[in-house]
This record gives sequence, structure tokens and C-alpha cells, in this order.
Amino acid sequence: MSEKLHIVLGFLLVLSVLEVSSGPGWKRGHGKSRNKGWSWRLGRNEAPRGHRKFGMDFNDWFDLPKFNLDFSWGHEEVQRNWWEGPNVCETRTDRQENTRAITSHFRFQSVVCDGSDTSFKCVTTKHRPGGQDVTTVLYECCPGFSRKAGDFGCLQEVPLVNLPTLLENLDLTEMTNLLDSVGLTSGVLSAENSNLTVFAPSNSALKKFLLAFGSEVELTVRDDIMDFGSVVMVSKNISESVVEDTRNIMLGHVAVGRLTSSQLTNEMIVETASPLKSSIRINMYEQPTKVVTANCIKITTEDNMATNGVVHVIDDVITPVTGTLLDLVQKNPELSTLKTALGSSRLAKSLREDGSFTLFAPTDAAFKRHLDLVSRVLQDSDCMENLLKNHLLHQVICSTVLKGEAKTKNALNKWLNLTRAADDKLYVEGTQIILTDNMASNGVLYLIDDVLIPDEALDLLELASRKGLTEFVKLAERAGLKKELALTENVTVFMPSNEAIQSLPSEMLDTMMSEQTPLAEVINYHVVDDDVTCKQLYNNKALVSREGSSLRINEYSTFPFGRDWLQTVQCAKFDVNKIKACNGVIYVVDKVLVPTAGTLTEVAAMDPRLSTLAKLLKAIPEIADSLQDDGPYTLFAPTNEAFERMGSDAIDSLMDSPRSLKNVLKDHLSKDIVCSRAVLRANWFDTQKIKTLSGSTFNIRRNRDDEVIIDRDVKVAQADLMATNGVIHVIDAVINDRSPRSWKSSSLSDWLFDF
Repeated sequence: MSEKLHIVLGFLLVLSVLEVSSGPGWKRGHGKSRNKGWSWRLGRNEAPRGHRKFGMDFNDWFDLPKFNLDFSWGHEEVQRNWWEGPNVCETRTDRQENTRAITSHFRFQSVVCDGSDTSFKCVTTKHRPGGQDVTTVLYECCPGFSRKAGDFGCLQEVPLVNLPTLLENLDLTEMTNLLDSVGLTSGVLSAENSNLTVFAPSNSALKKFLLAFGSEVELTVRDDIMDFGSVVMVSKNISESVVEDTRNIMLGHVAVGRLTSSQLTNEMIVETASPLKSSIRINMYEQPTKVVTANCIKITTEDNMATNGVVHVIDDVITPVTGTLLDLVQKNPELSTLKTALGSSRLAKSLREDGSFTLFAPTDAAFKRHLDLVSRVLQDSDCMENLLKNHLLHQVICSTVLKGEAKTKNALNKWLNLTRAADDKLYVEGTQIILTDNMASNGVLYLIDDVLIPDEALDLLELASRKGLTEFVKLAERAGLKKELALTENVTVFMPSNEAIQSLPSEMLDTMMSEQTPLAEVINYHVVDDDVTCKQLYNNKALVSREGSSLRINEYSTFPFGRDWLQTVQCAKFDVNKIKACNGVIYVVDKVLVPTAGTLTEVAAMDPRLSTLAKLLKAIPEIADSLQDDGPYTLFAPTNEAFERMGSDAIDSLMDSPRSLKNVLKDHLSKDIVCSRAVLRANWFDTQKIKTLSGSTFNIRRNRDDEVIIDRDVKVAQADLMATNGVIHVIDAVINDRSPRSWKSSSLSDWLFDF
């Protein structure tokens, strides 16, 4: 009875902390006519101070009620959101974004909130079939009010004046005088029923601009000036033109609507009141410095409120922006080479459409330093595309944000290093930026004094030289293959490192260098006429080299009990991180690949150290024929001396007993390729084993002297003699341990990493 009572009391205790909830949460919609799904929330501002609530909403999936678990005791002080207080204005905007993209049935809703002392904004994005609905709710102090941290609402009253008076109060005298001179003060800014946003240049910025603007006007109208001694007359048409241009520039600083800093968003395009239909691009940065810009001009003071608008002070004059980045390139006489390159590129379409780009534009003088490169890439659209993408960012980076060193990714998905030096000069990848912040309607343009050449714009040998693979480049040039490797498209080169080539026997290297034809065959043996990706290089994959012979790929791993993993080509280890060139890819290998001389039996027969083994193989036609097929096999080949150590009559005994000889030979054969690079340093946990054709197994390991050891003491004297159907390892003893492998493992290492 007491046990049942405890259960009832426990159930009542759970119910005491449950409360029905209908509040919003993070939701995942999953249904057709009804909004079925689930949501969760862990509220801090929704509950009294100290309350800890966890809520769950099944949205009718299981016909269960919404509920919250309340882990508080109900006596804590109530915490309220400051924006629920007095003098706080709410602005709500709804936007629909439609798409024809194929979507899954999965739907969800996300909420992103951000706040400051005077504003709080939440953006809710509801994903649905065919697009998404975006709702932005902004709470901020109403005009004429402000708040201190900790205030409930906006309690600080701020007296407001109209825009012209506010400009005077901010001591923006140059702006005030200029607006008066073109009739904008009384005609536009004084209207009390208007609601405007003014980006007002500082006095110093306007003085600097007017000085430069006046010089341009003087050059323009010099021929129309009439000099009468102490009186200078300018034609009426010129005077009206100057006033109109100035008025248009000033209107380019004015936008309709009150846009406070809380309403500005990154990459926001603000349409101005200018008859030129110019726009202002807003950018916001957190790193490396926190700054907000308008057309890449820093906003120094935000949210100066007026009765009929708001003023943001900026530290330069905004010149009208109407053209695209492509327009800027086409109109600049210093960018004729870039203009030609873009004319044949798919990027031209992007640079004339809406977007957010940064273009580092090399001048004609910069391209002249790379005439060979320019002439080649202009004939190859893919190489040209790679070259241009290396100069393009899919975001707007303003120079004012750059402090010290920073980096950003370009359209090739590669990092570009941006630097502001101690002398205030700007550099991108070490190349100096000679003109900054040239704004377009879809981004910003920088002039640079050199070309940023990516790996993907170089041919194979150019890239090899850049990566320091100079020995292979010398061999290719000596073989007369430089032009061929530069012009051939979509090739893969397994390129030996400098150390691999330098480690060749001097006689072999001298022979290759002395005769062009054999050297060309060796070089072509490293080349595959296909752009092979890493995913295509799987175990026992056979590639056909340009020389005509095959290249075998092998893959080795100690998974799941280790992290060692490697890939080989003809038993030479290669770096799986490919180096992408314009016309192909490079994989660096750790030794020179030599064309194979034949099958396993043929290679053994040609080696005088293995004459005894070759004779024994011929004595068993079944094995000899097997070693002529595709395989692959690994042959552990005892030397003549190894057989002699078995005794004077051992060979005769084996020849007289075909069955015994067959078993001995099978003990030295494995139906797979085991490269020496795949043999690891042994330890108690991951002993590697080889299973032979006879069914027996033996251990294989690498000792402290980096020698490959079979069983206890059989040493591999020479490894990785490649054949068309496998590999030969020359060993110094006969393997005579033929104990069959039991199905029952005696230890964990008996089955780990069995080749």
C-alpha cells in the first residue's frame, strides 16, 4: 500500500511543475495541412529571474499538450525585457523569398536575435516549400528618447530639432553651406513632414573634396571664361551645370526614410534621392576592426536624431555610384588587358549583374610583366577563368577595415592575405594596392600593380617549378617534353621529388640523361592521359601510362585500430593531396617509376640472383602459368644463396617431389600486392600477417633499422621489384614455417591487419 502511495505522490509532484504553454519556440514543421512538428525553448527573459524552464511543443504530432518544466520555487524577482518598457517603438517587416529549387520535406524555423543598449532585433526565417518567409522585428527607442543600461524602456528624453538645425548643432558647417548654396536646405531638409536619412561628410572631408572638385571644374570651363581685367565671367550654362552636379552629389547622401543604425544591415543597398539613381552600400565588419561603412566610407558617428530624420556622420564624400564592376573595367584605360580577358570569360556576366564582389584589378603594366602567361591563358578559357577568379572575392572588403594582417577567401576558395603595412600601404598577397575603394553598384574595385597568379593558372611544369620539383622539370626539358606537357589538357603526373631523382644510381641517371628517347619513355611512364581525382585512386586500380604500360594503385590502412593510411603507385608512396595545375594534376611520389620488364616469372628469370627460383617455378607448370595471368601477386623470392643454405641435396629432393616443391613455392606467394611501404613498425597490438597461397600465414614487420623482416629472421634484401602482374621482394632465406592457420585465433594480433 505504501508503495502505491509513493507512486501517486511522485506523479502529483511531476504535475505540479508542468504548465500548459502556447508561446513561440524553435519549430520544425512537418506536415501538410497542419503545422505539425516539434519545438523547444529554454527561456531566460520569458520567465521571472531565477526561473529555469524547459518547454516542449509536439504540435499535434502525438496529440500531446505543450508544457513547460519549471524548476524554480516561484519567489524570485521578476526580470523584464527592457524593450517592453515605455517609449520603445516596434518596427516589423515581412519579406518573402521564393525559389524553384528542389527541396526536401524537411521544414524548420530559425530565429537570430541581436541587441544593444538602445535596440533589440530578431530575424525569424521560416523555410517552406518554394522558398522562405523572413520576419524582422526591431525594438528601439522612439525618436526623442534614449536609455541608459539597466533602464526599463527608454526613459531619457532627448530634445529634437529639424535636420538643418541638427547639422549646425553637429558643427557640420561645410555641409550646411553647401546644401544652402544648391537650395536643398529649405527645399528638402526643412520639410517637417519628411523622414530622411542623411550621410553627412565631416568638414575636413568636404573641404578636401571641394578643392579637388573645384580644380576639375576649372579645367572644364577654362575655355568658357571671359577675362575683363578684375572681372571674370563664367557662362550661365557652365554655372548651372556646376550647381546641378553639386546638387546631385549632395542628394546622393540623402535617403528616404529614417534608417537608424539598428535598421542597417550588412550588404544593404540604400537607394538615394539623387536623380542619377545612385545607391549606397552598407557594410558591417567585426574583424579585424569593428566598423560600419557606407560605400566603403567609415561612419564615424551614428544615430543623430532629428524631428524629420537621422544623420550619420561619415569621413569622406560619397560620389555617385551607378555603374557595375564591369563598367568600371571597360571605362578605365589602364585595364584594357583585363577587359580583354573578361570579354572571353564567364565572369563577365557576374560582374555586370547584382552582387557583392571585390575585384583586385591588375593594370596593363602588371600584365606586361607576364606576357608568356597572358598569351597562353588567353587561348585557354579554363586557365583564364582560374586566373580571374583568383582576383575576385564574393564579398565586399573595404580598405578601412584592414589593420595589420588579415585574410579572406576568393572565388577559387583559396585564402588571400591582406596587409596594411606600417607606412599605411595596402598589399594583397604581397602585391601593392595602388587605388582603393573604387565603388560600383555590385561591389568594389582595387587597382594592383602585379598579377595574382594561382597554381590553377600555371601549366604542369610551371607549377612544378613553383613547388620546387625542379629535378623533374630538368628531365622533362632534356627529354624534349616541355612544350607537350604544357599544352596537353587533362593529364595526371606522378612526379618524383627532387630527393627521389637525386637518389638514383649515378650510372642510371647518366644513362637517362645521355639518351633522349629512353628518358622520354621514363618521363611518359609517370604521365596518365586523364585528370585523375583522389577518389578514383582506389586499391588495385590500374592506370594506363602515356608510355603504354600500366600503373597500379594500392591502398593500405590500419583501420580500425590505427590511423596509418597510405596510397602507392607501383609501390612508390604518393601524397594524396594533389597539386592542381591549369591542364592537369600532380601527385608527388617518393621514388622514380621505371617501366616494368614483364610478368613475375619473366622478371625473376632476368635476375641472375634468382636463377634457382626461376628453375623451380618452371618445374611446376600450374604455378608458372598462374604467374603469367593478371594477378596481382606478391612473390617473396629467395636468392640462390638462400637455397644453397638448405643443403646440397635440398634442391634435388624438391625436384623429385613436385608436391613438396609446389607447397614450398606457394609458401612464397600471396594473392595480393604487398608493398614494402605498407609494412609498419611492429608492436604487440598490430602485428601484420601475410596469408600465402598454401593457406599458411607468417608475420611481417619492420625493425628498428627500418629493415623488413619475415617471421623471425628472414630479411628482405631488395623490395618492390615491379612486374606487370605483381611485385617481387628478394629475401635472404627460404620460408619454411608452414604451420596452417587455425580458425580459432590464439591472440588478437592473429587476425589484425592481415594483408
